[in-house]
Amino acid sequence: MLQTLTRRAFVTTSVLSAAAVRLCTAEERSGTLVYMSSSDAKAGGGIYVGRWNAHDGTITGYRRVADISTTFMTVNRRGGERFLYAGHQTGKNIGGLSGYRIAPDGDLQPVNTVTAPGASFSHLACDRTGQCIVAPNYAAGFTLSAKIAGDGRLSDFISNIPQQGSGPIANRQAGPHPHGVAIAPNNRFAYINDLGADRIFIFRLDGAAGTITPADPPAFVMPAGSGPRHLAFHPNGRWAYSINELNSTLTLFHWSAQTGALTDIATTPTMSSGGDVAHNRAGEIAFDREGRFLYCCNRGAVEELPIFRVGPDGRLTFVARAPLHGTEARHSVVSPDDGFLLVANQFSNAVSIFQRDRGTGLLSLRSQTYPLRGASCIVFV
Repeated sequence: MLQTLTRRAFVTTSVLSAAAVRLCTAEERSGTLVYMSSSDAKAGGGIYVGRWNAHDGTITGYRRVADISTTFMTVNRRGGERFLYAGHQTGKNIGGLSGYRIAPDGDLQPVNTVTAPGASFSHLACDRTGQCIVAPNYAAGFTLSAKIAGDGRLSDFISNIPQQGSGPIANRQAGPHPHGVAIAPNNRFAYINDLGADRIFIFRLDGAAGTITPADPPAFVMPAGSGPRHLAFHPNGRWAYSINELNSTLTLFHWSAQTGALTDIATTPTMSSGGDVAHNRAGEIAFDREGRFLYCCNRGAVEELPIFRVGPDGRLTFVARAPLHGTEARHSVVSPDDGFLLVANQFSNAVSIFQRDRGTGLLSLRSQTYPLRGASCIVFV
C-alpha cells in the first residue's frame, strides 16, 4: 500500500539552468546554493549546503541541513518558490520520496513524504513544467510517478509501472533494474535506462496528470550486457546520450519528438584500448553549458574522468582522461558559471572540485575538497 506522511527528510537534484553568457551573473557572484547529499546517514553523512563562489571554485558556509541517507536529489520551481526532492529509505524495504521548501538561507523546510514498499529510488527527475516527478526504483524493478502541487506537496504515487527483462551478466542483470530517468526536451516523454534489462524504456508523460504510460515503441533494446545506466539530452535538445555501465560505452541517439523513438547513431568506448572492461563501471554524463564537451567517469578498473568533444553532428571525439584523485565517482555536475566540475566521490567520502578550461575542456584538480561520507549527489539551486 502506498501512503503519504509528513516527515523530516531530505530532497534533491537537478542542475540549475544558467544564461548562456561567459560572465558570472549577479546571483553567481553573490553565491548560488549548492546541495550535496550522502548515501550514509552516519557521522559525516546527511545533506549539506553551502554558497558557491564562481570566482575561485570554493564553497562557503558548508553545513549539514538534513541527517538522512539519500540516493538522489532533484530541484523544482513552482510559483516563485524552490523545492528540493530526495529519495531515501524510511524503513526496512520502504522507500521514501520527500519534498522540501528551500529557504533563502539554504535551510530545508519539510513539505511532505510519500512512500512505497520495496522502493530504492536510484534517480529522480521533475517534468519541465514542474507538475510531476518520475522516480525509477532500482531494486524492485518498477517506475513511479507523482503529481506536484503548487505548494510543492507530493501526491500519492499515481503511476506504478513494472519493467521486465534480464541480461547475460548474472550478478547484475538477473532482473530489471531501472537506474536513470530523463525527460524529453518537449516534455512529452520520459526515458528509463534499465541496467538489468538492457533496455531504455520509453513512456508518454502527462505532466498535468502526473502519469506515465508506455509509448509506441515502448523501449529501445540495447546490446546484451551493456547495462544502460543514465540518459542525458544534449543542451541543444537534438541528441541523447546513454552511458552504459557494464560495457563501458557511450551511445549517441537521435530521438523522435512525435513518437519518442530512439535511433542509435554511434557508440564510443569510455575505456582506453585494451582496458579491463569486465571490472569497470562507467557512469554519469555531464555537459558544459554550451554542450561542447561531455564528461563521464570510469570506476573500478580505473578511477578517472574521460573527456570528449561533441562534434557538429553529435559524435564524440576523445580529448583526455583526468585522474579522479578519489574513488567511485557517483555523481558529477558542471557549475552554473561553466568554470568547474564538481564530483561526488562515494568511497573516498568527499566532494572534489576540478577547474575546467572552457576552450579545451581539460580539467585540473583544485586543492580544496569537502568531506562528505558516502557522497552521492550534487545539485545547484
